[in-house]
Amino acid sequence: MSAVPLLSLQNATKAFSDRPLFADLSLVIFEQERVALVGSNGSGKSTLLKVLGGIEELDSGNLNKRKGFRGAYVAQAESFDGNSSVGDVLDSHLFALGFDHAEVARRSSVYLGLAGFEDYEKKVGELSGGWRKRLAIAQALAEEPDCLLLDEPTNHLDIESIEWLEDLLEGLSTAVVFISHDRYFIERLAGRVVEINTSYPRDHLVSEGGYANYIEHREELLEQLKQQHDSLANKVRREVEWLRQGVKARTTKSRSRINEAHRLIDVLNGSRIGARASMELDFASTERKTKELLKAERVSQKMGDRWLFKDVSLRLSPGSRLAVVGPNGSGKTTLVRTLLGDLVPASGKIIPAPNLRVSFMDQTRSVIRDDISLREFLCPHGDSIVFKGESIHVAAWAARFLFSHTHLGRSMVALSGGERARAVFAKSISQESDILVFDEPTNDLDIATLENLEEGFNSFPGAIVLITHDRYLLDRVASQVLGIAGGDAAIFGSYAQWDQYKKDKNSPAAKAAKKDAEPPNSDSATGPASRKTAKKLSYKDARDLSLIEENIAKAESLVEDTRRQIGSGEYATDATKLSELCSLLAVQEAEVERLYNRWQELEVLSKG
Repeated sequence: MSAVPLLSLQNATKAFSDRPLFADLSLVIFEQERVALVGSNGSGKSTLLKVLGGIEELDSGNLNKRKGFRGAYVAQAESFDGNSSVGDVLDSHLFALGFDHAEVARRSSVYLGLAGFEDYEKKVGELSGGWRKRLAIAQALAEEPDCLLLDEPTNHLDIESIEWLEDLLEGLSTAVVFISHDRYFIERLAGRVVEINTSYPRDHLVSEGGYANYIEHREELLEQLKQQHDSLANKVRREVEWLRQGVKARTTKSRSRINEAHRLIDVLNGSRIGARASMELDFASTERKTKELLKAERVSQKMGDRWLFKDVSLRLSPGSRLAVVGPNGSGKTTLVRTLLGDLVPASGKIIPAPNLRVSFMDQTRSVIRDDISLREFLCPHGDSIVFKGESIHVAAWAARFLFSHTHLGRSMVALSGGERARAVFAKSISQESDILVFDEPTNDLDIATLENLEEGFNSFPGAIVLITHDRYLLDRVASQVLGIAGGDAAIFGSYAQWDQYKKDKNSPAAKAAKKDAEPPNSDSATGPASRKTAKKLSYKDARDLSLIEENIAKAESLVEDTRRQIGSGEYATDATKLSELCSLLAVQEAEVERLYNRWQELEVLSKG
């Protein structure tokens, strides 16, 4: 069966002011496929996604939609009334779309359960950023769209939430178009990667498969374009030499050659082939040779009566690469601030090297003052920055981080998230450090900057402490992983080891053992609950319920197709094939019966 198009862009062009984001771009989105949109910050990815969602209009070109097409768009930032409950947010949204009470109740139950919500009366204002993102996705899925459009859905999510989202999207039968800079997320989910980049012909590159295939395809294409560029440059050089010989242009042939030479020169001058804006993240180091930069001995910390972590011991030396991982709210930032001496440990001690120099970038980028200009932020005094003993003018320094001269006069509050991140890097890099500490540095960074960040980390001779949810960055940089969750903290050799430790700890056998160890009438016992506060379907059950009717229809269709083949007489003389079809029919009929039994089971569960 051939793929069915849902959306079709033809010769699409969009620009802001006089700057084109993309031109003459054509793209088709098919049923049930998953497409990743990538590109540098400001390349036009979000604009393209909004065009697909009907939120932005094209300057020229056409957007065609299949008849009856339904799309649902989830923005980077959610905007909910903090005083509304989780259940009311979704109910109100569905009522506004015209659904009746029965359908609203069904969809709310299914999709809030799918998103992992248990307490439907919880106020939105009490939700973390990750749970607000889950609510936004549940709201979009409740529309039961043909295509789900997600703008950087993994931003500010912890790894557990990212993995939840991956599982969710993998189980959907709807098409998904998403913007992401999470390379493992792209690798796992994308069936096609589209990069928006004006350095390519028609301003984009399309690669089948996930992130690994895209990287290979991109490098192959850039090499081809470079060869074309070099060939054109050689041809232009020969024509320029010919022109400089003073050949008289009196014949038609000579005039034609001169015109062609000038055309080639114009083409070369306007060529953007292979142009990829990038910055070099070369962190300045004190080059200190001290074997021990910082030591923690049985350090513990608590918040109120709750222990965040206990008895953490570690040592940072030049070349150490320590990643701190765990769910949002587990105490990662508190642990780092305790190591840096900003917080006094509840027990244990921190021993820093004398005159230790630390460069710290927190996730809120609090070093930024919104009331000053970029120039003042980068260079508070004078007009030059000293980097590795060299004096560099602030404009030249800013240019290293992709800021133009006009950026220098802008207020910091006017910069985008990606620009603010680059500004903090520019500030941090210029300061000589023994230890670099970065709390979620990858937020708002594009893939090109992430690649440069990895190179900068790997070439830094001092120690690095890194809080991140970027699993790709973890695997590329970290030599040790400190996992923290539920008051438990331990050091592992890799993120994979920490992940396996969590799975083992949360296995049914481990939970059963823990439950057996609990005293009778403990606080873990649960009593009757109302419809809104009762624990709803598990994630898997909710997903199965949302797909069960569709799966039954597909299974019954297979049964009918096999019966048709048996009854057609086509294989009347082929006993082997006929036997295979009869065996297949028995399996397919058993699957239909299983699905109906599962449906009945899920209906009982959903009604409590």
